[in-house]
Amino acid sequence: MSLLGLTPAITGTAPFGSCYQQAAANLAAWKGLGDAAETLCTTWGFSWDGGPVLDGSGRWSAAAAAVHRMDLADRTYDSWAAAEDAERASLAGGHPVAAAVDAFHLPSPYEGREHLAHCVLLLAHDGDRVWISDPMNRPEPTAYPAGAWRRMRSAEAAGSYRTLLLTSGPRHRATALELATAVREDARAHRSADRAAFEGYLAAREAEAAEGAEALDVGGVAAERLYLGGLFKRLAGHPGAGEEAAAVAEGFTSLSRRWYLLHTLSRESGGSATGRARLLRMLADLGDRETRLTAAVDALVSALTVRAR
Repeated sequence: MSLLGLTPAITGTAPFGSCYQQAAANLAAWKGLGDAAETLCTTWGFSWDGGPVLDGSGRWSAAAAAVHRMDLADRTYDSWAAAEDAERASLAGGHPVAAAVDAFHLPSPYEGREHLAHCVLLLAHDGDRVWISDPMNRPEPTAYPAGAWRRMRSAEAAGSYRTLLLTSGPRHRATALELATAVREDARAHRSADRAAFEGYLAAREAEAAEGAEALDVGGVAAERLYLGGLFKRLAGHPGAGEEAAAVAEGFTSLSRRWYLLHTLSRESGGSATGRARLLRMLADLGDRETRLTAAVDALVSALTVRAR
């Protein structure tokens, strides 16, 4: 079964960290999930492994599989051989693959300039060549030598051959109430751990000397909020959601913009002590803004629950 006729529905610029959601949404759209970009992400939180990166919850792909009852797996592999076997097995079953690569080796704004994780869609692999679609930079299927594919997949930036595999379409069409409730319940279930991750990251960055300090890498946090903003904007169009959903959508969209601003300013700053102090104040303020939005999400779900009776 040839997948080369597939065209990604969700294309264009994907801000830092959101290319994974963009790629997964395209997989889901191909499998029949309506409004995939707006309904994919129902998680809200933080994760931190002790390093320079504060990420989003890291739970969005597992939650998407549960909410929409589809077979979506987010995998990493110990070797190129294992990753390639998984790619080939998925393609043989008629399922395209979302695969992490190093943008340094791919036509993109970072080609030959910066090692950065990016996610593309693998459509075919015949041994000598692969065909990929890059929804952000080059959506049309493009052939690359197999060796070039292995190099961009094996780079450190690709995160242990991170791979998203979707082998079924959705078996359930989630309602507005189910989607909003999923976000609230995810945040509630993980609130303590998520808050500890944020506070641990903030404390670690505050303890660093300004000179030589790591950039505040928070693009993954911004990406999760970006997709949550899209979700609640869609819900605002549903009868019964109204102004509450619109307010939550604006809250998440505002958070996403602020997280991206912090990410960009930190990457581009000169590293002065004064500048670093301002960035850390922005980080602490964002933590407070995240907490304040919780009440609005709770109120929306309560209102939807009453109206659904």
